[in-house]
Amino acid sequence: MNTTTPPDSTAAVNLSAQINATFHEAHSMAASATLTARQAVTRALECGHLLNRQKIAVGHGHWQQWLAANCPAISFPTARRYMMLARRAGDVGLADAAGLRQAYLATGVFSGPPRLRRAPAAQSPTVAFVRGLDQFRRWFHRRTAELPLDRWPPEARRTLGHELKWFARLHAQLASGLPEHPKPLP
Repeated sequence: MNTTTPPDSTAAVNLSAQINATFHEAHSMAASATLTARQAVTRALECGHLLNRQKIAVGHGHWQQWLAANCPAISFPTARRYMMLARRAGDVGLADAAGLRQAYLATGVFSGPPRLRRAPAAQSPTVAFVRGLDQFRRWFHRRTAELPLDRWPPEARRTLGHELKWFARLHAQLASGLPEHPKPLP
């Protein structure tokens, strides 16, 4: 018995053209992603140098307030990493760093693999990820101060409403006193 014959030899298919085409697309995309990641390292270094200069100009004790007021999209930990990366980059060649994580590791900004956090016990849940919600809240208030919600295009309002449905369900569950076993939110 020949085990290399397809089960239905009358319908033998040659997918080599599709296989080669998708391989070349994947290879090209991977090369493009590597280039983009290396460009991200370059831009992060530049941003870190600028942040270091600005911190000196702002003066002692005012840096975090200045950063929050003038660059709200940059969290303090990100700014700190970029600044440290810029200070340490001269000691290490970053030409081969294929992304920010590798650049951080090469310069000692990250000393190794991230620490794994213990999951909180189900009996005592903790709220640890509120920074994203706070950033959204600040973005929303700034956005609506510039352009009131009733003047947003209908598609933008519809999209925002759709994206926040899960949050509305969570809020309703919390406000009504959670059932014994709430359904997981998507």
